[in-house]
Amino acid sequence: MLTSLPLYLLYILAVVVSAVVSLYAVKKIIFITQKRQLYDIPDNIRKIHGEQIPSLGGIGIFVGFLATAPFFITEAFKGWNYLLTSSVILFFTGIYDDVANMRPSKKLLAQLIASFITVYFADIRITSLYGIMDIGELPYWISLVFTTFCCTFFINVFNFVDGIDGLAGMTVVLYTAVLAGIFAVSGQTSQICVSLCLCGATLGLLYYNYAPAKIYMGDTGSMLLGFIVFMLSLFVINNNTLLNGSESCLFVFGLLFLPVFDAIRVFIMRTVKGISPLKADRRHLHYYLLDAGFTHAQAAWAMTGTNALTIAIAFYLKDLPHALLLPLIMAPSVLLVITAQLLRVKKGAAV
Repeated sequence: MLTSLPLYLLYILAVVVSAVVSLYAVKKIIFITQKRQLYDIPDNIRKIHGEQIPSLGGIGIFVGFLATAPFFITEAFKGWNYLLTSSVILFFTGIYDDVANMRPSKKLLAQLIASFITVYFADIRITSLYGIMDIGELPYWISLVFTTFCCTFFINVFNFVDGIDGLAGMTVVLYTAVLAGIFAVSGQTSQICVSLCLCGATLGLLYYNYAPAKIYMGDTGSMLLGFIVFMLSLFVINNNTLLNGSESCLFVFGLLFLPVFDAIRVFIMRTVKGISPLKADRRHLHYYLLDAGFTHAQAAWAMTGTNALTIAIAFYLKDLPHALLLPLIMAPSVLLVITAQLLRVKKGAAV
């Protein structure tokens, strides 16, 4: 059994094997999609690439992750079977949407079902806010509904992140590396391996997805990644070995803040202008950065770096009072949005 190997070797293999499997799968997917002409067609609104590029790279992530992770986890991983079931549901939902454009209501229903399965049957949920905003233990049904909603919301939030070359992949590599480090200190071996397998599978796609992209992950990849990252984050909240209850909540808040903040900001802007919050446009931060003159690679690095800074603030300043720490966590993302907006306006972009 692989789990009998020394831990350092187990962790290295988790990244390398999943990356190699994903890399090979993505290479074959590019060949097949080009032969079958299954392209992501530019629309000059959000999809602004100048050529036809396939968008089924998420299949490579799914294969790289699901084909390797079971060999690296132990029975100690709570709810693995349910996590796997939910991942399969999201995988096929994503493929259907990438190929045939699933109706948003049906896609949302699939996301809710997938989230509910793991939250309810595996009992992986937010049970308390540990005094943040004077909220403590949550009643069971409120905890169940709240966690299912948050998971579904983050799946969609992460779908928005996949808007420019390399951004979603770089974000997941950052998230999984940080989560693996937290789990390492907490002694959660299976969670470390799942994080590293997801990291490796994402690196396999990122090789082809980094600017200029040869393939996109599509909903197949973004929904799967958003779901697993969120579920792994719940393990941080529910394990107080390294961080106490409120510290773990604030750490996860900092970890996921940038994409969540950007999504909420865009929803509010659309609503204020009388536009459906779900209507596609170019109000997301990565498009602001492109309008400001950044390349895809520069925009991806700017956002990933800001996210890393936010995570560092949430971890290293965890002893500060909540009233001071929360604004500090929010500050880098807010400043990046303001800077991007000022630069794009200077270049003549619409407000």
